[in-house]
Amino acid sequence: MTQVLGIGHNPMRRRLLVGGFLAAAVAHVVIFAPLPLPLRAGAALILTGLLPGLLLVEALVGSRDDAPLDFWERALYSVGAGAALIVVTMLLLSYLPGPILRWQTLAAFDGLLLILAGAVALHRLRAHSPAAASPAVTEWSPVWTGVARGWFLAGLLTLLLVAGFLRLPNLHYSEFQGDETRALLRTAEAIQGYRDALMTHKKGPGEILLPASHYVLVDRINEVTARLPFALLNLTGLLAVFLLGWRMFGPRVGWVAAMFLALDGYFIGFARIVQYQSMVFCLVVLTVLVLYRLVRVPRRLPNFLTLAALFLGTAMLAHYEGALAVIPGLFLLFMLWRRGVALAALGRALIAPVLVGGAILAAFYVPFVLNPAFAVTYAYITVNRIGTTFPYNNLADFFGRTTLYNTTYALLLWIALTVAGVAVVYARHLPRGAAWAAGLLVAGGMAVSLAQPTWLTLGGQDQTWGFFALVMLSVWLMPRLRLEERTVWLWFGAPMLFMLFFTLTPNTHVYGFIMGWSLVIGWVVSAGYTALAARLGSGRTRALGSALAAGLILLFGNYATWYFVLTDLEVLRNWRTLRPAGYWVTYDMPTNMSIFGFPLRNGWKAVGALTADGVLDAPFALHGKEPVADWYTRGLGYCPRDHEYYLWHESVEPLEQGYNTVIRQQIEEQGYQLFGEITVNDQPRLAIYKRSDAPLTPQRFAVEEVEARFDADLSGPRFEEDGPVGSPQIDQPLDFRMGESIRLLGYSLRGQDNVPGGGVWLTLYWQATAPMTIGYSVFTQIVDPVDAYKAGQRDGEPVCNLLPTNTWRLGDVIADRYYIPLATDARPGTYQLLIGMYDREAGTRLEIFAPDGARVGDALGIDEVRVTAP
Repeated sequence: MTQVLGIGHNPMRRRLLVGGFLAAAVAHVVIFAPLPLPLRAGAALILTGLLPGLLLVEALVGSRDDAPLDFWERALYSVGAGAALIVVTMLLLSYLPGPILRWQTLAAFDGLLLILAGAVALHRLRAHSPAAASPAVTEWSPVWTGVARGWFLAGLLTLLLVAGFLRLPNLHYSEFQGDETRALLRTAEAIQGYRDALMTHKKGPGEILLPASHYVLVDRINEVTARLPFALLNLTGLLAVFLLGWRMFGPRVGWVAAMFLALDGYFIGFARIVQYQSMVFCLVVLTVLVLYRLVRVPRRLPNFLTLAALFLGTAMLAHYEGALAVIPGLFLLFMLWRRGVALAALGRALIAPVLVGGAILAAFYVPFVLNPAFAVTYAYITVNRIGTTFPYNNLADFFGRTTLYNTTYALLLWIALTVAGVAVVYARHLPRGAAWAAGLLVAGGMAVSLAQPTWLTLGGQDQTWGFFALVMLSVWLMPRLRLEERTVWLWFGAPMLFMLFFTLTPNTHVYGFIMGWSLVIGWVVSAGYTALAARLGSGRTRALGSALAAGLILLFGNYATWYFVLTDLEVLRNWRTLRPAGYWVTYDMPTNMSIFGFPLRNGWKAVGALTADGVLDAPFALHGKEPVADWYTRGLGYCPRDHEYYLWHESVEPLEQGYNTVIRQQIEEQGYQLFGEITVNDQPRLAIYKRSDAPLTPQRFAVEEVEARFDADLSGPRFEEDGPVGSPQIDQPLDFRMGESIRLLGYSLRGQDNVPGGGVWLTLYWQATAPMTIGYSVFTQIVDPVDAYKAGQRDGEPVCNLLPTNTWRLGDVIADRYYIPLATDARPGTYQLLIGMYDREAGTRLEIFAPDGARVGDALGIDEVRVTAP
C-alpha cells in the first residue's frame, strides 16, 4: 500500500508521517498533563504550528525531484508555514459564534494535521531510476556540502549563540508592557467570543492570533509562553537572512548580514515582546527567499509561488507593513520573466498563489474594512502615522532612537559602510573620475545630513529627501548591476525613503528597511574583504577579519546585554547612572516615546493577586499604563471615576522619572495615605495609596511570593473587562428597556451584605437596540424604601465614563461596572438598589419598560443591600 501511495519510494516522507503522528500523540498528552506551563505551551505550539508547517511544506514543495529542498531550507519554511497556519486557523475559529473552546481548537488542528498528512501520503512521486533520475540542480545545491560545511556550521553556531543569548534569557522577567497587554487583552476577548476583538485593534490580527492557539489549549499564559513564539520567529528570520545572503552572494555576506541583525537592538527588543514585528520580519525574509530561489531555479513555479503567497499574506495579517516584501518581490518576479519564463506560463503559475494570498487577506481585511470601527483605524493610520503633508524629515528621530537601541558606533558604522557601498557601485560602473566625484558628493551629503538633518531647504520647505532619493536612484538604475545587488538595494532604499521622509511618525517601524540594509552591509563588507585579501593575502585577511568581527561582537553585544539581558540593572530606569561607560551618545537623555522590549518590572502580578483576594477592595486610579492594569487585575480594578486607591508606579522611560516623582508628591498632598508597597527583589517599585483621613500602617507585598500563583490561577483567558464582552457573566438576568434604544440584560452584585464605610460592586449589562445621538448617564442609588434615606450613590457615564452610549455599536453587550461607596455613618437596615439612566444636559430620566411593555417608571429597583452595624 505504501508503494501505491508513493510513501515507500521516499524514506524521509515515511519518517515524517510516522514521526509526526507520534509527536502529535505526545503533544496531546503533554498539553493535558500537570506539567510546567512552558512545557505544555511548547507542546501546543508543536501541535498547532510546527507539525502542520512541516507537513504543508512537504506536501507543497518537499518532493525530491528537480527542485529539492535541503534540510535547513525545509526547516525555515516549516516554521514560517506553521506560524501562518496558526494565524489563519485561529482567524477562522474566531468567526464561529460564541467563545473559542478547547475542543474546537483541538479538532481544527487535528483535522488540519490529518488533511495535510493525507496530502503528503497521496502525493505520488515521479518514478525514479538511475537512467531517468532528474539532473542535479547545481544552481541550488545544499549550502553545507563540501568545503562550505565548515562555513555553514561555524556561522550557524555563532549566530545561534549570539542571537540566542540576547533574545532568550530572562523572557519571564519583564511584565507585559503597553502594546503587549493590548494585544493579549484582544487575545482574551477573541477567545471569549467578542465578535469585534480583531476589528478594533487598528492593525493586523497576527499578534493576537499567534498566542491564541496555545492560550486556548493550555488555558493559561505567562510572559515566557506568550513571548516565546515571537522570539523563535525572530531567530528563524535571522537564519533566513543568513541563508538568503549566502544564496545571493556567498557565506560571508549571509553571516555578516545576519550577525548585524543578531546584534541590532530593534530586533532584540522585538524578540522579547508580544508584538507583530518578529512575525513580519520572519515571513517577509522567507517570501524573498522563496522568490529568489525561483529566479535561480525556475521550477515548480505554482508550488513555490503559493508558499510565497502564504508567507506574504500572513505577514500582512501581522501588520500592513508586511507589504514591504512586495518591493523586492515584484522585482524578482519581473526578473523571473526576464530570465526566460514565458509571460503566459508565469500568469498560469500565479493563479493559485493569487487565490491563496487573496483569500488569506480577504478573510480578515474585507470584514475589517466593512466594520464601523475601521473609520477610526483609517483616521489613525492616515493622520497619526502616515500623515498628509509630505515630505517629512525623520532623520534626527531615527538617529536618536536608533542610538538608544544600538550604540552610536554601530549606527555610524552602518552609515559609513553604506556610503562605501554606493562608492563601490560607482567605481564598478562609472569612469574613474566620475566615480570619485560622485562618491565624494555622496559622502559629503551624508556628513552634512548627520550634522544638520534639514540642510536641504528650498523655498522654506525641507527637501532633504531629494538627496537620498537621488542617491538611491543612481544605484538602482546602474545598467550592469547584478540582480542580487539591485534586489537588496531596492529592498533597503525604497522602504527607507518611505519611512524617513513620507511617514509622519515611523518610530520603531524603521526596522522595515533594516532587513534589506543588513544585506547591503554584508555585501559591502564582503567586497572590502575581497579587496583586502588581494593585497594582504587570504591568511592575513582572515585573521584580521576574524579579530575585527570578534571585537565588534563584543562591543555591540556588551551594549545589548546591558540594555536587554541584565535584568538586575534596568538601565533605562536610571539612565544617567546605570548606562554602560564608554558608549558615546549625542543627547542628554534618550527618547521616551515608543520604546519597547527593555527590562521593566514593577510588581503588577502582586496587584492582580491583591485584587483577587479582596485586599484591594475598591477601584484605583493610576498615571498611565492602563492596559497593564487591566491585564493583571483581570479587568477589575482600574476606574478613575470611582477610585478609592491610587497606584503609583515607576516607568521604563527615562524622561518620565521626574514626572513620576511629581505625581507621587501630588498624591500625598491630596490626602492619600500610603497603604502598601510592592517590592521586586526587595526593592520598592509600586506604591499603593488609599483615600483615608487617618494615617495607615503601610504593608509590604513581595511580587516573588505570588508569581507562581498568578500564573497558575489568575492568568486564564476568561475574565470580564469593562466594556463590550463576548461571554457576559450575568448572575441575575433581566430584560428591561431604557427609553427606545437600550436593553438592560441583567446584573451582577458583590457586597450585598455590608457595613457603613464599605462599598458595593455592581455590574450592569446593557445592549443597544438602535443608534443613539445622546450620551446618557447612569445613576445607582442605595435607598431606604421607607423614607428615601440614601446610604450611597454613584453616577457616571458607562464604563467608567469611557464609553458613552452614543458610541455603542448595535448588538454589543456592554459590561458596565460601578463601585458604590456606603456612607461612613450609614444607618443599619435593608436598602433598595435603584438604577436608571438620564440625559445630563436636559436633566430628564429615561422611562423604563418591563418585558411586556408596561411602563415601570424612571428608576428600577433591582435588588437589596443589607447594612449592619460594624
